[in-house]
Amino acid sequence: MKKHVCKKIAALLLSALLLVTLFAGCSNGSSDGSGASTSDSGKLQIQFWHSMSGNTQEALDAVVAGFNESQDQYEVVATNQGTYDESTGKFFNMAGGSDSAHIIQIGEQNLQSMIDSGMIASVSDLIETYSFDDSDLLEQEVNFYTVDGDMWAMPFNCSTPVVYYNKTVFDAAGVTEFPTTFEGITEAAQKVAESNDSITPVGMYAYGYALDQMVINMGGYVINNENGRADRATEVSYQDQITQIYNWIKDLQDQELLLNYGSDGTNTISGFTQQQVGMFIASSASCRNVIDSSTDFEVGVANLPVPEGTEPEGVYGGGGALCVATGLDEDVEAGVMEFLTYATSPEVQATWAVSTGYFPICNGAYETETLTSTYEELPQLQVAADQLLNSNVNSITAGPLLSQLPQLRTDLQTALEAVFNGSDVESAVAQAVESTNSAIASANQGVAE
Repeated sequence: MKKHVCKKIAALLLSALLLVTLFAGCSNGSSDGSGASTSDSGKLQIQFWHSMSGNTQEALDAVVAGFNESQDQYEVVATNQGTYDESTGKFFNMAGGSDSAHIIQIGEQNLQSMIDSGMIASVSDLIETYSFDDSDLLEQEVNFYTVDGDMWAMPFNCSTPVVYYNKTVFDAAGVTEFPTTFEGITEAAQKVAESNDSITPVGMYAYGYALDQMVINMGGYVINNENGRADRATEVSYQDQITQIYNWIKDLQDQELLLNYGSDGTNTISGFTQQQVGMFIASSASCRNVIDSSTDFEVGVANLPVPEGTEPEGVYGGGGALCVATGLDEDVEAGVMEFLTYATSPEVQATWAVSTGYFPICNGAYETETLTSTYEELPQLQVAADQLLNSNVNSITAGPLLSQLPQLRTDLQTALEAVFNGSDVESAVAQAVESTNSAIASANQGVAE
């Protein structure tokens, strides 16, 4: 059964996000919440809010331009609205009013809040209405965005965390095959330290998305009620796995094999490309940028590690997806579906992937010359994609469905930073659990089933 709550409740749930969005810039579109204006060329305009920046925004602009040039009926107007959380917060705040989005790009952490708002349409219903062929979409991606039998967002920019490592340095230390376990990485780091005193073997920053994906890969649920898929989550359930992860990181730091960057991912990447550290964990979305920026050595990419004796479960299809606003005029909704058809087509997805480091969300893209030739040239990009493609499809790898997922990740980051600064693992984890569970309880009180 689909679950909807009123917009007023959604605003209460997301009050923290709404405060942030008071400072967000205005859209330069001219549509109202349900219809659209026309461009100077007479095309029906569709307002598309996104959160891409830098090279990914350039690649997205190319996708939009390609669609606009492909037909003479619609014009998609793409506008950056800040981070995923800022953009969705503004979307809730505008409540479908003037200049609101017809299509909004969300991060996977925003899915539950978007469903709760009642402000987005079921993509499954749109697929049926417009005879959209969804048979080519990756089942791992569909698994994440499907709740109670309905897919609520169209997968678009897919990524997962991966391990980046300086293959040149590890090869020189005698580590020619990158380890798949915590223990193996520790041993490899020791070899690097013994053979090269100019580099710290491991760089690490507190990255909540990577941490909850590591829990999934170890076969654990991040939150209870089967990751919030069997019923609404009421508390976290990651304690066993996250404790193992933090103990591993603490051991690396105690052995002086790890340089911690706090919560600064940008400096971590810079430290790697400047050969201050030999490996780090970050989103696969950075893959192309990391490779292009590492001019003096060969970059390797590996799957997320697990403890010895643990069979990897795989990861969930994170990254971003496209939601469609409710209450759109029929002609606007038809244009939205035309764009989604174009944006998820094999060649467009292949070109998007090679331009960014995201990987395609449809099977056909992996058979295109565009992608196969790029994978031959840059096999690191394929490693990240294969980690998802080889993942099991079940309630664990469906991933966490939680309106407070941003809070959960922040609490995990805060806990890891505490461990970096000398706190014992058990107390740091306990504090994260208490903080997140309190936030979940407060949010659930405001949601009417």
